[in-house]
Amino acid sequence: MNDVTRWLYDGAEVREGLRLLSLYAPNPYLERIVTANPGLYGKFLKKAMEPYADSIQAQAPLQAQAPSGYRFREEWPFLAEPDCPMELKILANDKITAYHKTLELHQKLFSCTTLEDCFDTAKNLLKNFQQNRLITAEFTFYRESGKVLGKHPVFQLTKQFDGYRKMSVVALVRERENLKGAIWRAESEIRRGDRPHLKESRLERIAQKRQQLEVVERMIQESDKPAK
Repeated sequence: MNDVTRWLYDGAEVREGLRLLSLYAPNPYLERIVTANPGLYGKFLKKAMEPYADSIQAQAPLQAQAPSGYRFREEWPFLAEPDCPMELKILANDKITAYHKTLELHQKLFSCTTLEDCFDTAKNLLKNFQQNRLITAEFTFYRESGKVLGKHPVFQLTKQFDGYRKMSVVALVRERENLKGAIWRAESEIRRGDRPHLKESRLERIAQKRQQLEVVERMIQESDKPAK
């Protein structure tokens, strides 16, 4: 799988696509219009790069098996560096999971027997594909610039944790109760069954609050330990 094929497979992120365009088929005019309006002209960038992709994989990028010869750590070597940001190391596992889940769901999409099953599969496929694409954007930006893009939600979460570290024990206990209340309210909303279209976002909110609660609980427990 060459660089262009990997780019197409990972969702054809514009910034990486423009870099590949400059290497494979320099086109200042296309670069200008895509940069000015990626949403409108991004498809032309993708079309321009398709001839440079491995033909079989370009036609069927979501295969059941991982592409032969592809090495995750070779693609993203900074993950092995000691100064690699913690958030990117966390996202590495999420990216691998999202990648394999996308392959699995893509295969399942063709065996759905009901409209409901098809809808749920497509929704989860899109969710995992978008997760993989978002992480790829973070990885690509860091690999090329050595700087963090910081648009993935994990960066907001770590900022939240940094804020917890600055809190007093009393403030942490108060935050613990607030988080428990937020979880209870979200679970109550799901149990009531009203506005079922919000169930997915409510479950995500609960998962995030539980993760925050786990961190706060650990910090409170650490504060209770006698100093050595």
